[in-house]
Amino acid sequence: MNNSSNQKAKIITITSGKGGVGKSLFSVNFGIACAKLGKKVLIIDGDLGLANIHILTNTHPEHDLLDILEKRKKIEDVIISGPEGVHIIPGASGIFKLSNTTHAKRQLLIDEFSKLEDRYDFIIIDTEAGISHNVIKFVSISDETIVITTPDITAMADAYATIKVINSKNITSKISIVINRIKSFEEGEATYKKISLVCEKFLSLNVHKLGFVFDDTTTVKLAIKKRIPFILSFPKSKASISIKSITSSFLGLSINTIEPKIFLNKLAMLITHPIKKEELVLKS
Repeated sequence: MNNSSNQKAKIITITSGKGGVGKSLFSVNFGIACAKLGKKVLIIDGDLGLANIHILTNTHPEHDLLDILEKRKKIEDVIISGPEGVHIIPGASGIFKLSNTTHAKRQLLIDEFSKLEDRYDFIIIDTEAGISHNVIKFVSISDETIVITTPDITAMADAYATIKVINSKNITSKISIVINRIKSFEEGEATYKKISLVCEKFLSLNVHKLGFVFDDTTTVKLAIKKRIPFILSFPKSKASISIKSITSSFLGLSINTIEPKIFLNKLAMLITHPIKKEELVLKS
């Protein structure tokens, strides 16, 4: 399964300063959006202790990262297929020792992951929240790091703290920001500007604005309940259209490549005329 250009995959680490900001949901739906545009995508659940990618994608892994660390399985044996052909390497949930792995074992994982670079267009690593040795290691091997935050002041502070630590390690990975759960474009722009200005002032660092995800709590909760990513279960929702826009920006495509109708008009319509609750009722 080699990628079409025989180039090495672009490695994207997705992280956050704190939990509960929608990092894993973004990783899954962003990965699926890329796959729907013909990209070969591997999502690695890098939350070494509280893995949940398999839950969000309704997959049932027989093996996980622990089997690789303990050398019971080769990395190829751990990969499973998820929605839209996305491949997944499941993390290990509830195993405390994984959350503080040794340098040698972290390096083992990196070495194993490197074997897959010519098989995919994108390798997405969904890390644990906050800063740890594991997160820093994943960021250090990435071409791009996407930091997920929300307009909440504590989430912004933690996002900045995360960026500050990454910057202090002289890591060359490009840093981008996604603002999740915004109520308006103005709120998204204001949130990005606050983080960006602080990074410029105190770190002399320019952080890239990748995009915003509109608040769509009801839709997202229903998608989680059904264990079908919202970009598939509710493709016309605000959250889904936001993800498609971000993916378009990331891939350098016009929005019309993803959404035939004019994106801004569709999004404005959803904001002023939200989907009715009865339209979101899950069918058994």
